[in-house]
Amino acid sequence: MLFVVQLAAMNGEERVLDALDAILVRVEDDVHEAELIDVDELEASAWYQSSRRDRQKLLEKIAEASLHRSPRKRGPHLRRVEVSDPATAAQARVIAHAPLLVLVENDISDGSLVEAALRTLAEPATIELCFGAPSQLEPPAFKMESRGGHGELKKLIVSCIKDAAARGRRPRMVVITDSDGEWPGEVKSHAQEIRTDCARHGIPCPPLNKRTAENYIPDAVWHAWVSDPDKTAAKPMVEALLRLSREQRDHVNMARPDQSPWDKNKPKAVALFQGVSTADEDILRRSNLKGRSDSMLILALKVHANALTSIDLQARDHQGDLLNLVRNIEDEL
Repeated sequence: MLFVVQLAAMNGEERVLDALDAILVRVEDDVHEAELIDVDELEASAWYQSSRRDRQKLLEKIAEASLHRSPRKRGPHLRRVEVSDPATAAQARVIAHAPLLVLVENDISDGSLVEAALRTLAEPATIELCFGAPSQLEPPAFKMESRGGHGELKKLIVSCIKDAAARGRRPRMVVITDSDGEWPGEVKSHAQEIRTDCARHGIPCPPLNKRTAENYIPDAVWHAWVSDPDKTAAKPMVEALLRLSREQRDHVNMARPDQSPWDKNKPKAVALFQGVSTADEDILRRSNLKGRSDSMLILALKVHANALTSIDLQARDHQGDLLNLVRNIEDEL
């Protein structure tokens, strides 16, 4: 966030100056940035005059940077918060100390995908905010939360909206949910409800148009995963998966063993997977394409992070879902 401090606030009453000091703590911690208006009046302001010398030096540094700040087109620190009076100062103080929440259905599967996308596609400043020193603060700059499942995600969204309202600020969050679609363009009703609710409250909810998080795992990571001597038995599974077309891989059921890789009772699914050999279908049906707990296959994105490049990830994510997700998070930081 970028906190834009007006001269009226810098000459405000004690509670306003206390709020400015609280905001500046988060600026010092590199969580947010500040911009000062009317910098020529800084040294005569009540805020500057009442500050310790080390704080005055910081204000002078911010004032200098304010004179040369270029307009931003993307985050982090894209969103501006104006601070001009007691009401906006109080609200800004709360916002400054509220972490950006990224709400997901499952913190293992969806969380692993979000982390991989950020580490691979985000700006260095974003990666530092999300996984560096600012993420270790209390409160952190960035936090992922989940209660498990789309039903619990809806409840979590409502809870966070109510909490923000009680604290007198807008929600600081981005919501991530799978489409669970079984063919291109399908979005399950529960996913659409979440997207609609988020749009109603002005909450970013960048769509994941593939079926699940596992459908975004790129070829290079699959190859790295089966190169492990302990995973050689899974090589036929991976080879069968990689023989699918791009759209088939987007929507194949990444399920546990003995579940069909697509629903043969649904004509659109049958049409999508037409041409897949009986042998490959049988391999996929018998395979554990999802895993569970600490053996979930999505964790290959972390275990084999060195095999993950932006080119590989974006080749698998041919619709740009993950880059859009990253941009949404960056613009809220």
